[in-house]
Amino acid sequence: MTKHRGLRLIENPESEFRQYLRLWLDAIALDHSPATLRVYRQVVERFVQYLEAQGIDTMDAVQPAHLREYLLQRKAQGLRPESLHKDYRHIRAYFRWCVKQELCEKDPTRKVPPPRVPFEPRPVLSPEEVKRILAACDGSGWIARRNKALVLTALDTGMRASELLRMQVADATKETLTITGKGQKTRFVFLSSETRVCIAQYLKRMPFPIRDEEQPLWWNRQRNPLQLDGLFEAIQQISRRAGIPFSVHTLRRTYVLWSLRSGCSLEHLRALLGHSSLATLRHYLNLQADDLREAHRQHSPVNLLAKRNR
Repeated sequence: MTKHRGLRLIENPESEFRQYLRLWLDAIALDHSPATLRVYRQVVERFVQYLEAQGIDTMDAVQPAHLREYLLQRKAQGLRPESLHKDYRHIRAYFRWCVKQELCEKDPTRKVPPPRVPFEPRPVLSPEEVKRILAACDGSGWIARRNKALVLTALDTGMRASELLRMQVADATKETLTITGKGQKTRFVFLSSETRVCIAQYLKRMPFPIRDEEQPLWWNRQRNPLQLDGLFEAIQQISRRAGIPFSVHTLRRTYVLWSLRSGCSLEHLRALLGHSSLATLRHYLNLQADDLREAHRQHSPVNLLAKRNR
């Protein structure tokens, strides 16, 4: 029998790790998607398997050295720095929750710094590439209209794939949408008139009109609501026709960089993307030499002084 303050566990063949993992996932289920919860489970279970292989079967027996050795082992297996950092974050979240709930006395991740992730700017699309992608969506059929509307909506709002799929028919005519995104964070996004017209053209050409405004906005050929795999397949088909590799997240990054280049503030971008801090934006920024040169031209103290003396 294992006993902690505030909780008494019955005898169970499961280890403490696995019992607490189930409790943790149940506790955070309302704030995360099923896909995110699956990732959390996989990451923590992998670490638990490592601990159990070392003969460690209680939370308080886990030492910082165990986590360091585990991360080194994962690195030796060829795990990318981003994935290694993700593993660390999920394991840390699990132990922090257990400490907060008084299920264990100490958090072994406190004395282990997170793995460093080298900053690698991700690719964004140029205006010419976006034109080619939209041209690859040309056609009078309703699927072609849907694909073009999907691309424009993603580029116009910076929405994630899961957020796009939660759109309803009622959203088609709205300029301002209130969406619930990652971590159950609510934010505003906005549809330009061109995007709304494109969505209206798609709905008008659908062979099976959707009259209920609470129905999903995006549909497939089988007359079923579009799912994540169907969205990814549609994007891949457009990508092949255009000869340009891209994803929904590429459109999100493009939205960020184009907005920044046109003068949108970082704080406004943070709110539009649904991020809780500005630090997260660094993963989206891909400032080229031309961007930096123009920023220097506009803001250099020497240039500003020269303008005053003219």
